[in-house]
Amino acid sequence: MKKVLGIFLVLATIIMPYYHVEAKSYNFGGYYCDKKQAIDDKTFYMTCHIVVSTDFNVNHIEGNLILKNVTLNDIRTNNDWVNNNGTSSHVDFTSKSGHIGAFTVADLVFTGNLADTECEASFEPIIAEEKVTTNPTCSIVDGEFYGKNGTKVTDEKYYEECCNYVCTVVDNKYYFNNEGKSVDYDSFLKSCSSEEYIPVSPQTGIDYGYIILPLGILSIIGIIRFTKKNSKIYKI
Repeated sequence: MKKVLGIFLVLATIIMPYYHVEAKSYNFGGYYCDKKQAIDDKTFYMTCHIVVSTDFNVNHIEGNLILKNVTLNDIRTNNDWVNNNGTSSHVDFTSKSGHIGAFTVADLVFTGNLADTECEASFEPIIAEEKVTTNPTCSIVDGEFYGKNGTKVTDEKYYEECCNYVCTVVDNKYYFNNEGKSVDYDSFLKSCSSEEYIPVSPQTGIDYGYIILPLGILSIIGIIRFTKKNSKIYKI
C-alpha cells in the first residue's frame, strides 16, 4: 500500500502544473543628501534626492519627511513626475508614464542654520505603485461635467460634446442647431425650421416633450431636462 501511495505522489508531482508567482519589489535605498552649502555666515542649503529602484512600472510615490532643524524650501521633480503636495512634509508624486528600474523622482532643497549641530532630513517611504486612473470621459461626477477629453467643462459644453442633441432645447436655455452645436435662439430657429427633426432618444431619467415652432413650416423640437440624481457617476 505504501509503495502504491508513493508512486501516486510521484505521478501527482510530475503531472501537477507548476505555478510561480513573482512578487513585485521596490526600494528607496538610493535616497541621499549632498553636503551642506553655505548661503551666508549663518545659513546653509542642502539638496537631497529621492531615488527609487523597482522591477515593475511605477507612476505614484508617497512618503514622509522626517526633519530636524531644517526647512523644506523647494522640490524639483525629474522627467514627467509632478509634485502634488507643495512643500508639505508628506510628499506625493505622480507621473503620466510608468517608470521602471532605478530613477530619480525629485530633488529636495532644505535650508537651515549653520549653528545647529544636529540636523536631519530623512525620507520615510510609504508606497511606490502603478496607480490606475480612470478618465471620466463624457461623465457627470459629483455634479461636475467632464467632456470628451476627460477635462472639466460647463454643462452646455458637455451637452454639445457628449449628447448629440440635434435641434433640441435643453433646460429651456441651451439651443442646439441641426449640427448639434450650441447656438443662440435666433440661429436655432433658422437652422431647425426648414424640415422636421426627430429628437435624440433621451437617456434614463430625462423628461422630454415637444413644441412646434410658429414659423409656417412645422418642426418638432425636443425639450430636454436633466433630473438630479444622487449617484456618484453618470456615464453616458
